[in-house]
Amino acid sequence: MSAATTTDVKCEHAFGATSPERGADVSEGRRVYLVGFMAAGKSAVGAALASVLSFRFKDLDRMIEEAAGARVHEIFERQGEDWFRELEHECLNQTRALDRMVIATGGGTMTFERNRKVIRRLGVSVWIAPPLEVLFERLDRGGRAKRPLYRGREQARVLYHSRQDAYRMADLRIEPSSTDTADRVAARIAALLRARNCVI
Repeated sequence: MSAATTTDVKCEHAFGATSPERGADVSEGRRVYLVGFMAAGKSAVGAALASVLSFRFKDLDRMIEEAAGARVHEIFERQGEDWFRELEHECLNQTRALDRMVIATGGGTMTFERNRKVIRRLGVSVWIAPPLEVLFERLDRGGRAKRPLYRGREQARVLYHSRQDAYRMADLRIEPSSTDTADRVAARIAALLRARNCVI
């Protein structure tokens, strides 16, 4: 059975009210940001969670692709990671205009302080944290072509551990097992959010 743990966040201040801790923008919309390593299931869980909450769903990578007119791996190949990260930050800022929205972020989004500030100011973050071996299995099945930062298990292991401190800054954390479906993970996240008055 998968475990679900949470950091201490007072979500009653996250939606529908201005909080000195989070900033003025939280009163403008209700947003849930899913964070975590590549292949954590953020997009699949995000779509399922949006359905459960009667929210809409956005994938940050798809927003970037639409803005750039190219796929993520093509952006990395042509413009490089630095250019990608600038566009990622711009697209993340654009989520300020979205209300009642679940946003799946990229695997590296949360590792940048300026992105963490945006996410904390605009909504509630949930770290989806499957076991590393589950991530490896998914990454191996999906191949490397569409994941520019995946170059094999050993490289991914180093990258994974380097990002843990950033992911731990999320408001909530859920640890799906290898047998959990996206719908089941979404249901557990919804329960966590509602138990802490994070959605209205």
